[in-house]
Amino acid sequence: MKLSPPERDLSIIVLISIVWTFGLAYVAYILLENIYPDSIISIWNVWDTQHYLDIAQYGYTSSTFDERNLQIVFFPLYPYMIKLFSLIFKNYLLSALLVSNLAYAASVFYLFKLVRLDYESDDAFRSVIYISVFPTAIFLHAGYTESLFLALSIACFYYGRRENWALAGVFGMLAAATRITGIILLPVLVIEYLHQQGFKIKEVRKNILWLAVIALGFAFYLAVNYATFGDPFKFLEIQNQHWNKHLDFPYKGFLYSLGSAFWREPRAGVTAGLAEPIFAVLGLALIIYSFFRIRLSYSLYALATWLLVTSTSFWLSIPRYTLSMFPIFIALSLLGRRRTVNYLIIFISLTLYALLLIQYVRFGWAF
Repeated sequence: MKLSPPERDLSIIVLISIVWTFGLAYVAYILLENIYPDSIISIWNVWDTQHYLDIAQYGYTSSTFDERNLQIVFFPLYPYMIKLFSLIFKNYLLSALLVSNLAYAASVFYLFKLVRLDYESDDAFRSVIYISVFPTAIFLHAGYTESLFLALSIACFYYGRRENWALAGVFGMLAAATRITGIILLPVLVIEYLHQQGFKIKEVRKNILWLAVIALGFAFYLAVNYATFGDPFKFLEIQNQHWNKHLDFPYKGFLYSLGSAFWREPRAGVTAGLAEPIFAVLGLALIIYSFFRIRLSYSLYALATWLLVTSTSFWLSIPRYTLSMFPIFIALSLLGRRRTVNYLIIFISLTLYALLLIQYVRFGWAF
């Protein structure tokens, strides 16, 4: 099958990103650790990836004899996809990385198509490049939910914009079974639907009911909680009791993170301290800017996601969660129309990307 010029260019971006990421990680690990890893992918079996592999291999458990019962806080679709791929490839880590990188490719293509509905090709390509080199975009290639959720949520918006509400509902449902922020797609897509009808209630048709399907993704996760623990909201209890994480005003998380930069050891002071409020503030600034430049439903989605991930007792992984707020990259692409700004964004992003990648594969905290 012959690719169109945009598809060819997007394929090149995907290929370069994958080769650059895995190549740099492998070489950096050898040089800094002075040992050869078991394989080019073994160094990626760190942090939450281990939990997803456990769920894929053994399922969820309510056993109190080990801490695997805490894994109920992880949504089910990604580990179930890993399980499915492992039936073919016979390797759970390889399967996780394949799911993530195929989803990354899908997210790139869908983001380009979504941006092209309103803007020129150059703007769409910049959106793709910016999200691909974002400092925490390393997680688009790792055994995390980032790329799968991104692909599903962007596809949900794309089919909504094309007025294919059935597909929008299905992709939204899958996104809601991948991460808790997926449920935000339901009210935001309703707003997008109404926007397309000129906010005239008399123009609303039965096809809006397809959007209710989105809620089934979250309902499935609640069912998994119930089947495992007999409590559909067990994940909230575990988040609160084990991690002391619960809903709270955003300013509390901001002050805690900022203050922790001064009592943590230097490296953690930067990653778990300063980086959290810096990325949160920059993300919010871009969201506010987006309300004046891009489609209303996109900005509302980004804002609702920002509020959900920052309205907690303490902030953790805000830079990584910012990656899923794809509308900020559309807004950023408009700022990047100026050549100097474009180069500056890419340079800063790639520099931080490389530093975080090296930190991550050495089992250092990188959000």
